[in-house]
Amino acid sequence: MRRYLIPPLFFLSVFAAPYIILLAKYGVSLQVDSYVLWVFAFTWVQAAASAALSLAVGLVLVPAYVRFPWVKPVALVPFFAPALSTVDALIRLHGDFMYGPWGIVVAHAVYYGPYVALVVESNLRSIPADLLEAADLYVRRAATRLRIVFAELRPAVLYSFFTVFIFSFLSFTTPLLLGGRYPTLELLVYIYATSFASTDLVASLVLLGLLSSAVLALPLLRIPAPPPAEPAPRTPAVGPVPTAFSLGVALYFFAVAFYIFSPLLEPRGVDAVVRPLFNSFAVALTASAAVLLVVLAFLVSDSVGSRLPALTYVVTVSLSKSLFALGFFHMAQPLYGTLLILAAAHSVVIAPLAYSLVKPSWEKIRIDTREACVLYLGPLKCVTRIISEALGPTLVQTWLFALASSLSETTLALMLTTGGAATLSAEAVRLLTSRAPDLIEMGHFYSAVLALLVLVLLAASRLIKPRPYSI
Repeated sequence: MRRYLIPPLFFLSVFAAPYIILLAKYGVSLQVDSYVLWVFAFTWVQAAASAALSLAVGLVLVPAYVRFPWVKPVALVPFFAPALSTVDALIRLHGDFMYGPWGIVVAHAVYYGPYVALVVESNLRSIPADLLEAADLYVRRAATRLRIVFAELRPAVLYSFFTVFIFSFLSFTTPLLLGGRYPTLELLVYIYATSFASTDLVASLVLLGLLSSAVLALPLLRIPAPPPAEPAPRTPAVGPVPTAFSLGVALYFFAVAFYIFSPLLEPRGVDAVVRPLFNSFAVALTASAAVLLVVLAFLVSDSVGSRLPALTYVVTVSLSKSLFALGFFHMAQPLYGTLLILAAAHSVVIAPLAYSLVKPSWEKIRIDTREACVLYLGPLKCVTRIISEALGPTLVQTWLFALASSLSETTLALMLTTGGAATLSAEAVRLLTSRAPDLIEMGHFYSAVLALLVLVLLAASRLIKPRPYSI
């Protein structure tokens, strides 16, 4: 059985290699100046503020999610759209306000508020109906009933707050598009590493980033995931006042969604978009195919009881993507500027996330069925049979997710193909951060095209219904 642990171990080694290369190249140094310390402190503060505001926005959106299901897909548009498209829409919506220190926090809250609401709503629908009925019968005070409900929602609140904190701490695209006036640690690594900054400063940023990632990863290993969205016989009742307030907040997200797609009404640079769009799909199709192979290898390892795939997911979420891209650049230097290096990097980064989508469906298969299958067929044949008979639609959904994730990826595209074969996301960022009004208008259109493609792929994935398990 040990041979089935080789694929996830090899994958984890490949993922860790860029970080090791960075430490070997720049050395271990912690000679920070006052500006680096300020950026480090600002990154932590904005991540905490972003997580708190996202949690507040998410809790406010929950009543609308529960009472009006049609609100959910529209409110989630800013979350599922590429970050550059959402930031671009917010800049056009709020103007110069977005270039201040609170602009980053607001942008993160717009991304992740609907995501928090989705997690909390799933937890809310999983509350046992008998508990709600007992609270209605024996608890008279509304505040006490609300406290009972929030006690049940604690896993979702903790999980969503901490994941949003990690995502905000590792923010790169948002401060870059907002002019870089208030850079996060991720953006400063990119600025220093691609300029003539001191090697000691880059080494210090690398070490600070890795230490911060280790601090963030440890709690994530201990925080339990919220319960799955298994609809209970009865959903908690939501009063008219919180519902009306929730709908008012949802209208704001409708406006953001409109601003994301409004540049499609004024096409610009249509001829020039063909080449970066082709590059994006070439990378996405290659990376998504590789991702499926990695997911299958992870499931084989999972079938023999290995926890390495789950560990890989935690490491991937917690570690800096900018540092990964910088290390990957040094690791694959001869291929710099090519689509091949970008496809390889996408495969490594997206695969653990794709595995986290397949894993819940895998666990829904009865454990005695899985054990018997592994015992009589062996892990490889067992996984292949289960995949073909039960998890096929889930794999198609995962493939579409990987395709959309690759199309919207910005950090890797900027650091691995600058000056080479640019993808649509990298080209949109280049245009949006230029100073020429015509180019910026073209960037608006490119970001809207990218958002449309990504959301169409994700919407198509939701149309696929998993079949009942036949084993």
